[in-house]
Amino acid sequence: MKKILSLFAIMLLWFASNASAQVFTTSPSPLQETSKDVKITFHADKQNVKGLQGLPSTTPLYTHIGVFTTKSPSVWSYVKTDWAVNTEETKFKYVSANTYELAIGDIRTYFGITDPDETVTHICIIARTADGSVQTSDNFLEVKPGGFQMNFNHSEESTIITTSTAVTFDVSTTEPSTISLSVNGTNIATAQNATTLSKEYTFSAKGTYEVKAVANNGTETLEQTITFIYMNAAVAQNYPGGVPKMGAVENADGTVTFCLAAPGKKSVILIPSWDDYQTLDKNVMKYQDYNGNRYFWTTVSGLDPNKEYPYYYVVDATIKVGDPYAKLILDPYSDKWLDKSIYPNMINYPFDKGLDGIMLAVYKGTRDNYNWKVKNFVAPDKKDLIIYEMLFRDFTGTEGEANANGTVRQAIEKIPYIKSLGVNAVELMPIMEFDGNNSWGYNTNFYFAPDKAYGTPDDYREFIDKCHENGIAVILDIVFNQSAGLHPWYQMYPIDSNPFYNAEAPHAYSVLNDWKQDNVLVQQQWKDALKYWLTAYKVDGFRFDLVKGLGNNASYGGDTEKYNQSRVDNMKTLHAAMKEVNPKAYHINEHLAGAQEENAMAADGQMNWANLSNASCQFAMGFSSGADCNRFMSTKDSRTWASTVSYAESHDEERMGYKQQAYATSTYIKGNHANSMKRLGSLAAQMLLAPGAHMIWQFGELGADQTTKSSDGGNDTSPKKVIWSYLEDEDRKGLHKSYTELCHLRKDNPDLFTETSLQVMNCNASNWGTGRTIRLVSGNKEIVCLINPNLAGTRPVSTTVSKITSSNLQILSSSHGFTPEVTISGTTATVKIPAHCYVVFGTNDIAGVEGIIVDNTTSTNVYGANGEIIIEGEYENASIYSITGQKYTTLNVPAGVYIVTVDGVTTKVLVK
Repeated sequence: MKKILSLFAIMLLWFASNASAQVFTTSPSPLQETSKDVKITFHADKQNVKGLQGLPSTTPLYTHIGVFTTKSPSVWSYVKTDWAVNTEETKFKYVSANTYELAIGDIRTYFGITDPDETVTHICIIARTADGSVQTSDNFLEVKPGGFQMNFNHSEESTIITTSTAVTFDVSTTEPSTISLSVNGTNIATAQNATTLSKEYTFSAKGTYEVKAVANNGTETLEQTITFIYMNAAVAQNYPGGVPKMGAVENADGTVTFCLAAPGKKSVILIPSWDDYQTLDKNVMKYQDYNGNRYFWTTVSGLDPNKEYPYYYVVDATIKVGDPYAKLILDPYSDKWLDKSIYPNMINYPFDKGLDGIMLAVYKGTRDNYNWKVKNFVAPDKKDLIIYEMLFRDFTGTEGEANANGTVRQAIEKIPYIKSLGVNAVELMPIMEFDGNNSWGYNTNFYFAPDKAYGTPDDYREFIDKCHENGIAVILDIVFNQSAGLHPWYQMYPIDSNPFYNAEAPHAYSVLNDWKQDNVLVQQQWKDALKYWLTAYKVDGFRFDLVKGLGNNASYGGDTEKYNQSRVDNMKTLHAAMKEVNPKAYHINEHLAGAQEENAMAADGQMNWANLSNASCQFAMGFSSGADCNRFMSTKDSRTWASTVSYAESHDEERMGYKQQAYATSTYIKGNHANSMKRLGSLAAQMLLAPGAHMIWQFGELGADQTTKSSDGGNDTSPKKVIWSYLEDEDRKGLHKSYTELCHLRKDNPDLFTETSLQVMNCNASNWGTGRTIRLVSGNKEIVCLINPNLAGTRPVSTTVSKITSSNLQILSSSHGFTPEVTISGTTATVKIPAHCYVVFGTNDIAGVEGIIVDNTTSTNVYGANGEIIIEGEYENASIYSITGQKYTTLNVPAGVYIVTVDGVTTKVLVK
């Protein structure tokens, strides 16, 4: 569906005045705001949407039309109708085959512009079918200022030609003038006292030609120049070594080979900064047809590997695109808004070269050189993952505000917090080059380039390196189902004949531009991208977005939800590519499909997201109906053991904290902050103590409560407030304490969460009245969790125990403000638990971490490591005691639990 362009969406604009053959022309021409009886003609045969060409006169066409003004220079304004709303004012009149006319009369009157200080600069226009299913691209017709003006156009699509070509040049003026045309200084046509001049000229020899139009009305002279270049045609020659490799590839002799896959294209020219962006014969690329696809390539010598070189390609003399395999992108629309502190010393976009807003690739030979501190990180076993899903944009930045100014460098400062929380992996929402600077990242354009909105490539690497230093794996969310409109392969072809994209998605979940998954070049791009991030950035795995959309075109048969073998096969292929670099790399699918298909993927070692948002929200709001939390354990959901990453919240789901206050039962939860936070802690216990991997959406541990949904139920991707101040709230601090204790219990007792341990979960609707229980036993170790999910009253909750006795019992975690007393009678353990609360207890050989305190108002960070206690930051006094009361005067201590007091702040830490 076409929508009014937002600021970053104008990256698709091509201001086409005084340029090539026009899809839309105007009468009069040049067009001015004061022009009378304005008519716009649509030439359907001069654009590349076949669905609008050759239509019978009885097929109505309409326009979607608005303006740019001096007060709205980059956003469509005064749009006549919503998309696909048809009126007589927006209906084209059929004139002849492929020619349609729209009479708008007076510009200001037609658009309803009344502000005398606002001037129209462009008419924004699209031609479309009545239902809006077929449309042209956006077109922008310049509205020139008043006075003497001139237009200069030509009949070709491009000013680059590779064969003898006859070109018609048209000049039009707003006043009678002497008009002349010249080619390289030689006059070819003149008209006296005229407002138009048309002349055909044939370029018959290779070379550069400056075609100049001059108009003089007796008092004023106007000049415009168009440069035509007649170049060599591409020649066939095999890529060095015979097998094309896409992107910029360094060779052993110091040269660099640039290669672009462009099936069906006739020519590609490299336009590089080292040649001052000139269009030169030497940069016409050779081509090789290999395995049914055409690749264009050229080898360049003399490049300094330490220098950054922007470049782009011109495809078939008309289409200007970046390199799909670029490791960095210069964005003319978004980069200029970046604060210099985010990306210091960023190379400037060469606006002075007149590049028409092209996304430039940047080559640097040493781009991926980085001095890694951690060279052989051992990632946690996938079954033990506790993942923290993070969006750099909103994780840090201006406290209490939604300014979308979080950065990688600020996130690096929070790594001690992430570690102290007890999670062992961070999952970054997409960081590959995306539209604009303010995004969730699912509108990817270039899959090998990190987006500069959050920092430099080395900032990302430092974040990953420091995570690894702290035992934290890093997983990238990656989007292979769709791309935004600036991907080069999307721009190189009309959508109805694009070999890389589907004009219509074969599945039911299309959002942007749907990739054609059975194209071998698309699949090669995916494999190459995965290997690149695993190698150049040392990430530990990937979360694949919308795997339901990663099947081959013919595999759906109109039913996206049915078992799809091609999706299974495609994901196995991607996993195999990952394992070539890192055999233990995490492969996580956002599939949310049937058990049969997900278990087939699990058999290959993949994991699948398990969405328990509804059940979790029901529990958090105090409703027993639908609050089945047993599914946090994969085998309770017909899935292979430990094959899921289950979660209560993700970026796609509403915050539990918001739903508590919007929809929960009154008195007990809605409006009762303390009870709300306690219920979220009890929910966290059910998730984190269930065997298998789990995920926490950032600030879930603080009870984040800003809505993430728009009024229509879709995702609200707008910036969210930075809420580190929530740690100052005692009830939220209590929730954070619960998350910390539970995460550490998971991380520090992996033997209790293996497939061979005894695992009992009673956390479904039938366990509401008597209480919910979780029990884990391995050898002589046992953990029990008891929960009172009721809305009011303290009640006893009991469970069977086999290893816990009155003499070996320890409390491991409990709700904020609740001090539990455990009664053991034979093999039955009972605790009187207040409503909303939980308690976890176990044998005294469990690595207990209850009482961990994280005080982010202090300047120090205290945590345990292997054989030592680490105190980061400046402090005056520190005291260290073992859990039995023995005092230590050194930070090097045996394995165990210790009480550490630093300048009055006490922390309980575990040393391995």
